[in-house]
Amino acid sequence: MSRAFAREDAFKLIFEMEITKIDSESAISYLYETVEKKNEMWAQEFISAPNRKYIEEIVKGVREKCDFLIEIITPTLKDWTISRISKVNLALLKLAVYEIYFMEDIPQKVSVNEAVKLAKTYGGKDSASFVNGVLGTVITNLDG
Repeated sequence: MSRAFAREDAFKLIFEMEITKIDSESAISYLYETVEKKNEMWAQEFISAPNRKYIEEIVKGVREKCDFLIEIITPTLKDWTISRISKVNLALLKLAVYEIYFMEDIPQKVSVNEAVKLAKTYGGKDSASFVNGVLGTVITNLDG
């Protein structure tokens, strides 16, 4: 299966951790257990070794670097606070910002495009433009 499916599953786990406050190890274990049972909530029916590695790195990394990610996201918010952002958008932003800062093998544009695509699927009507705008500013601040 493709990296896009792994990214979608990682997003779902990050979202779940935002809502339930479970730790990353429990979230990842839940994914693997339920994929084996063919649970339809996951994007993949089988998770390859490279996708497992990606999911684990993203989910654990977002948990470990959460404060840093919030520090990067917060200044990009115009007339918003972190507490006002929907949990879906926040999970997408954390995932994409983690990729941008810590995963050199993923082009920044890919991180942004994939986050926007997921925002169109899982977010509200303005989620895609919101996520795109925030991530555009994150990249400008990083490059600037």
